[in-house]
Amino acid sequence: MTSRDKVITWLNDAYAMEQALEETLLAHAKDAKADPEVRDRIERHIEETRSQARTVKECIEDLGGTVSGAKAAFANMFGAIQGVANKPMGDTMVKNALADYAAEHFEIASYRALIDATKELGEEEITRKLTEILRQEEDMARFLETKLPAAVHDAMAAA
Repeated sequence: MTSRDKVITWLNDAYAMEQALEETLLAHAKDAKADPEVRDRIERHIEETRSQARTVKECIEDLGGTVSGAKAAFANMFGAIQGVANKPMGDTMVKNALADYAAEHFEIASYRALIDATKELGEEEITRKLTEILRQEEDMARFLETKLPAAVHDAMAAA
C-alpha cells in the first residue's frame, strides 16, 4: 500500500464518519426541539456535515480513489442506531451533548491527522479543504462545550 492509498483509506473512513454523524445529528436536532438555539445550531451543522462529506468525497476522487460503498452503508446504519439509542431516557439532551462533543473531538483528531498526511503528500489544495472542515468541527465542539452545563442543569432540575 502506498502513502497515497493509505490517505485514500483514511479519507474513506472520514467520509463514512460524516455520513454516520449526519444521521445522528438529524435525530439530535429533533430531540432539541425545546431549545431553539441548540436545534438551529445542530441543523446548521447537519448542512456543514453534508458539505464536508461531499468535500471528502471530492478529495478521495482527486487522489484517484473511489468512495467505499460498504463503509458508507455501514456508517448510515450505525448513525441510525446511535440516533435512537437514547430515546427511553429522561436525560436525552445530556447524553446527546456528550455523544456529539465526543464525536466532534474524534473528527477534530481525524482531520488533524489527514491534514498532516496530505501535507506529506504535497497535496496543498486537499490540505486546504480539510483545514476548512477542521475549523467547522472545532467551532461546533466549542458551541457544544458552552451548552453542556445548561443541559446538565436542566436534567438535574427535572430529576
